[in-house]
Amino acid sequence: METETALAVIRPGQIAVLALFMAALALGWLLVKFNQGGLSRRIHQGKRMKLAEVASLSPTDRALILEVDGRSFLLIRCKGAAPLLHDLGPVATQVTS
Repeated sequence: METETALAVIRPGQIAVLALFMAALALGWLLVKFNQGGLSRRIHQGKRMKLAEVASLSPTDRALILEVDGRSFLLIRCKGAAPLLHDLGPVATQVTS
């Protein structure tokens, strides 16, 4: 009897809508996953500044690596203090084998 009550609450149309939504969500995820490099290049195309990496030093302090015009900079943000900026030099190119 309990299964009949549960089935009466969920109609076949609702199951179909849920299945279509899940299929659309999976398709969108696959499109983003397989085009990740291309999307990133298109988003960052023509931009001079890029946030390369962020590391948490404490709950309120952060270390950031910024890439600006082919150079890397280390930026340290601490609560209650002025940010510190240090030039790391030219951006290192990655060598893939």
